[in-house]
Amino acid sequence: MVKFSKELEAQLIPEWKEAFVNYWQLKKQIKKIKLSQKSKQPHQVLDHEFGLSIFYPIRSLARNISNKLFHSDSKTEIIQVRSKSMEDGDEEVYQTELVQLFSEEDEVRVFFESLDGELNKVNQFYKNKESEFLERGEILNKQLGILLDLKRVLNEHRRKPNAGPALSLSWSSSPARSSLCSESSANETSTDSQIDEIIASLEKKGINLISSGARKKPKKGKPKMAVRMEVPATTPTRTITAVTSMLWEDLVKNPKKEGAGDFISRKKIQCAEKMIRGAFVELYRGLGLLKTYSSLNMVAFTKILKKFDKVSNQQASASYLKVVKRSHFISSDKVVRLIDEVESIFTKHFANNDRKKAMKFLRPQQQKESHMVTFFVGLLTGCFVSLFSVYAILAHLAGIFKPNSERSYVEIVYPVFSVFTLLSLHLFTYGCNLFMWKATRINYNFIFEFQPSTTLKYRDAFLICTTFMTSVVAAMVIHLLLRASGFSPNHVDVIPGILLVIFIFVLVCPFDIFYRPTRYCFIRIIRNILCSPFYKVLMVDFFMADQLTSQVITA
Repeated sequence: MVKFSKELEAQLIPEWKEAFVNYWQLKKQIKKIKLSQKSKQPHQVLDHEFGLSIFYPIRSLARNISNKLFHSDSKTEIIQVRSKSMEDGDEEVYQTELVQLFSEEDEVRVFFESLDGELNKVNQFYKNKESEFLERGEILNKQLGILLDLKRVLNEHRRKPNAGPALSLSWSSSPARSSLCSESSANETSTDSQIDEIIASLEKKGINLISSGARKKPKKGKPKMAVRMEVPATTPTRTITAVTSMLWEDLVKNPKKEGAGDFISRKKIQCAEKMIRGAFVELYRGLGLLKTYSSLNMVAFTKILKKFDKVSNQQASASYLKVVKRSHFISSDKVVRLIDEVESIFTKHFANNDRKKAMKFLRPQQQKESHMVTFFVGLLTGCFVSLFSVYAILAHLAGIFKPNSERSYVEIVYPVFSVFTLLSLHLFTYGCNLFMWKATRINYNFIFEFQPSTTLKYRDAFLICTTFMTSVVAAMVIHLLLRASGFSPNHVDVIPGILLVIFIFVLVCPFDIFYRPTRYCFIRIIRNILCSPFYKVLMVDFFMADQLTSQVITA
């Protein structure tokens, strides 16, 4: 059976480690109480040693029964936990008072003071995170409402220009032109009124509309409307707001552009929808982490209080656990309700009411680590060692590295193969990094913004490395054998080029084989590094560029 301390260490959230119950410190304090009991126990045995007789078992049984009756009557009076409000009134702290005297009163008092501090810390952290997630949920709901209204405006905008030009061309020579024009103007008026209603609703949501008629007027004399969103710099969704602001500029300021304007607006709406969808996924995962935080801390309080009862021979856990269950991080159901709300919103607006599809986004399944990967890593490692031994023997027999040997191989062919070897070394060190990051519980997926479902594991990195290196050494052995067999050097020296073409083909292969998400991520990173003035450089780009610049040889 796994100890709870190891289970807690394995399941706690690394970013919130300091906010969890310090279970290990509380265990140390319980050990101090136990040691204090052992130091006082011999004196008690000496004091009662004279009373041993044939009636001792009867007296001992009677004493145990009386002690049990006493504890059953007064178990709720061993400790008393009081809640006190701070000066601002928003924060509530808990403080434990010892009602019954303990033989180890100082150690017990220190233990409960530490326990109160941990309970207050957990409670305050949970309140802060809960309010943060609730605020993010409100902002995302607001942005989603804006996005839906923008879609409605775009639909109305697309209907309006399609009807206008066609009607004007077909009605130019018609005798009933005036009546048809009046009907067209009535339709445009109704469409404009619908757009005005949407704009009014958006203004209620905090979007300010600024008329730009004074700056620029169209040919018909109607002033155009430009939309600006005045959002504070501290708003967490300012990127989404900026995108919606650009949408309004395209929709309202340039309504006469056909084709291209609609395409740009639709593209930006899709971009905004994708960003909002990702924000909802992140919110849902954060709420799940907060729920896990609450349950783990509850189990930690239960375990540590049971240990205290066992050591002190008292029944203090029941009274304290009642207070813990009434505390905010257990009694509050706002997180659960927000989780249900996010699930329903995501299912309705981003999954076409398909709950199974929505859960694939909200709860992505982790890839199971296959033993076949480990098997192939070992197999290819053995192949690499064998081929490298064969290459070393053949090179020694051919006398390639002797001073009087042919220099073309050492100066031309060997450096070409060494480039592939350097790439394999980088893959191996990256696999070692992944192994150490996982062992030290560093959330590299969060740091590098990797998708948990497609991220590369350290076994996968070692598999790619061994495959790469085995292929390179096999090509070196074939190259050496063909040179020794008397083939033309012009034909034999094509082997490194063929190997390079094969690697490039595998890298850009469009089929979903051999870690396609990782391959395309690598291509995107190299593109960002080479075109850094034109692309935003992320943490993963900087990390890769730092690895590459470390290969520069200084004079």
